Amino acid sequence: MSKILIIDGDESFGFRFAKDYGNRDEIQLLYPLKGIESFLESLMELPDNYDFIINNFDIPFYSKSTNYLDMNFQVQEFVNERFHAGKKVLLSSQLVYSSSTLPKNENYKTVPETEYGKTKIKAEQAVKQNDHYLIIRRGMTYGKCTYNIYTDILAAIRSKMPVKLNNNIILNPVLNSDLSLIADKVMKNMDRQIINVASDEAMTLYEFGSKLYRSINDDGLKDHDNAFLLLSFWYIEV
Repeated sequence: MSKILIIDGDESFGFRFAKDYGNRDEIQLLYPLKGIESFLESLMELPDNYDFIINNFDIPFYSKSTNYLDMNFQVQEFVNERFHAGKKVLLSSQLVYSSSTLPKNENYKTVPETEYGKTKIKAEQAVKQNDHYLIIRRGMTYGKCTYNIYTDILAAIRSKMPVKLNNNIILNPVLNSDLSLIADKVMKNMDRQIINVASDEAMTLYEFGSKLYRSINDDGLKDHDNAFLLLSFWYIEV
């Protein structure tokens, strides 16, 4: 049994990982529900006795606040300061690369085109200061959870509320259950390495939302678990 801390455990990956492995490992979830400041205070009060510290914290790429975007790497700096014993696992992003439909491996040159991508590069630099780490560059994560961009779009569709979705940045979505499975396989066996986890299918956030909208409305689906089946994203083997 491993003792695992997941930072931002309510978000898509953290939610799913805890659901998948909570009965096997001792998993503690830290939520930023009462504001960033109190979240960082809670982080500094935790004991340094975890086998793995998974930094799943993420200010989304569509955030308009530069100060909040900087938290994408500042949280990792807090993690480095507070925790020394455990292996650090950073959930980074494919947006550290240039936005394109080209397939990218882990050695592909990092040329972030957004402020968000630049903050993720800084977070990667911070986690590399540790003796033991793993960086997972994930595509846009979707799936049943407490909240993520998928649930935001789904809620807007169901309530018939307008939602603005970026049509410039190209993303490769990944289902959170697939990401959870892959992370569990690699985090204990890979060290001081980077792994990409994303589907082969590339699309903009607008195209993703449009596909989700059609899945629900054209087929009359009301259960978003069923809607997953119609999105037709590729499963990734490790």
